[in-house]
Amino acid sequence: NSVAVASINVPLAGTPISSSALQSVDNSTCKLQFIVFRNGKLFPCTGNSSNLADDGKRRSVSTPVAFTKLDGCSLGSAVHTVTIALRHFALGVDPTAAYWDFDLLDGHGGWRAEGCHITGSGGNTTTIHCTHHNNFAVLM
Repeated sequence: NSVAVASINVPLAGTPISSSALQSVDNSTCKLQFIVFRNGKLFPCTGNSSNLADDGKRRSVSTPVAFTKLDGCSLGSAVHTVTIALRHFALGVDPTAAYWDFDLLDGHGGWRAEGCHITGSGGNTTTIHCTHHNNFAVLM
C-alpha cells in the first residue's frame, strides 16, 4: 500500500534557527523517533477512571497509533508540540484525539485527551495536534 497511514509535523521553532541551535545539550545529534502501529491492539480501551478520554462512552481506536519522541534536543517548548495526520481504518462518530498514559489504571494504562485536540478532518484522515510526544490515536 503506497498511501501513508500517518504523517508527522514537528515545528522546530517560531523563527528560523541556525544549524548550531539543532545540537543537543551533550553535542550529539537531535533525534526524532516515529513509529506507527497498524492498530490499537496493544492499547485496549478498558477500565474505569475519570481521567480517561472516553468521557464514560465506549470508544475504540479508529486509526493507527503513532508514537513520537525527541531525544537530545535543546530547542525549548516549541519542539515538544506535534501535529499528526492519521488515516482511519474504522468509521465512527464523535472523534477524540488522545494519547496513551501508561500511569493510568494502576499501571495498566489508558487513553487521555489532555493536551491533544483535533485540528481538521477530511475524507478518511484526521489531523490532531498535541503539546507533548507520546503514543497518539483518534478514538471513536
